[in-house]
Amino acid sequence: MRPTRFEKTVRWQLLPYLLALSFALIIFGIHMLPNMDSMLNENNTRISHGFLKSQIDYHQEIAPFARRPLTSFLIESVTGKFGLRSGHAFILVNFILLFLSGLFLFRLSKTLKESTEQALVNMSVYFLSFSVLFAFFPPVFSYDEPLQYCFILLSLIAFVQKKWGWYVPFFTLALISRETSMLLLPALLIFMPGLGKFNFRSLSKEHLRLGIPILLPLLIYGIYLALFIYTNDQLKATQIEMASRYSCFLENFESTKNTVETWISLFLALAPFLYLTMVYVKREVVPIRQKKWVYAFLLTVIINTPIVILTAFARETRLFALPLFFIWPVFASRFGEDIKLLFSFGLYSRVFKKWSYLFGFVALNTVNFWFCFQMYRQLGLGENTFFGEYLFTITALMVLHGLLYRFVKRNPKIDLHSK
Repeated sequence: MRPTRFEKTVRWQLLPYLLALSFALIIFGIHMLPNMDSMLNENNTRISHGFLKSQIDYHQEIAPFARRPLTSFLIESVTGKFGLRSGHAFILVNFILLFLSGLFLFRLSKTLKESTEQALVNMSVYFLSFSVLFAFFPPVFSYDEPLQYCFILLSLIAFVQKKWGWYVPFFTLALISRETSMLLLPALLIFMPGLGKFNFRSLSKEHLRLGIPILLPLLIYGIYLALFIYTNDQLKATQIEMASRYSCFLENFESTKNTVETWISLFLALAPFLYLTMVYVKREVVPIRQKKWVYAFLLTVIINTPIVILTAFARETRLFALPLFFIWPVFASRFGEDIKLLFSFGLYSRVFKKWSYLFGFVALNTVNFWFCFQMYRQLGLGENTFFGEYLFTITALMVLHGLLYRFVKRNPKIDLHSK
């Protein structure tokens, strides 16, 4: 018996929930696999309650983390209300938040006029991004990020809809969750919805009128931060923390191992997206209004990347991922043409019949294999993780796409689906 239209609609509406739940469970499963080095996994046999409790205490006691109390509050509330152990509460809270963040990303994609299929692809890309897929592996060490991601996505939904009464509290909570959220604001100011391409010569009262609510969360957060530091007598601790930030830059490059880890961390977080972005922006046929979220991504990369390298431990890959909030919700519509190129299997035989393309593919991936499975691990990086495999895969896909793209550019009349 064929399903009715109502049954098909219900199934279609449930699909985002099932997909988000599936990814959340898969990510949890990866973190709990035997021989995996995960902060959730103690001796590869059971949940690491002791370590997770120490992380919760650490984030409540140390000055730069104590001013981000929301995640710790949720974990402590769950622990007290349901009588759970710290490890169980940490996992429950963070994986519920990961599940919700996927749904919020789906909603943001739909708000940006992506189709349901495109929104589902965007959600999948979000969950498969390195900093999300390996969120609780060292040295990624996510803690406040799932909650921050939820509030950022909710605030972007409100931003697109110009619902400032929702945007202001959501973005304020994103700032309290992690103050790095403020690095998204320059892109929001420049690419305001409904105003077209911005330039300083066209600055108007309308820009200023919209700029006030966009920046208002920053003012509220500044008041919150001042009150928090004053009431908790953390002025001296905050000064010491700010003065010590420079040591992070020195540690990022103090040895060959640290230097490689720093650049690989940046590569894992952003390389596939930057590569696709470079291909996309070269297309003159794309209207400028469709490029604004991509430009917002590039602007945030320019702002965020040097700040991370100079003032934070760059090996914590999640720190580089912040600009992706401008790419994740539009990934399928902006890069769908390029992703389809990888599935144009009829093109492969034509490309690799040419010895130069075949030699280039084999040579580049030989180097890729050597680096990911030999040098990378000889330096003591990515041990007991899938980091090397992930690095090899994304690099191989970029190499493959680059060769296919070059061939098609040189042969524009070719039928991509012919054999």
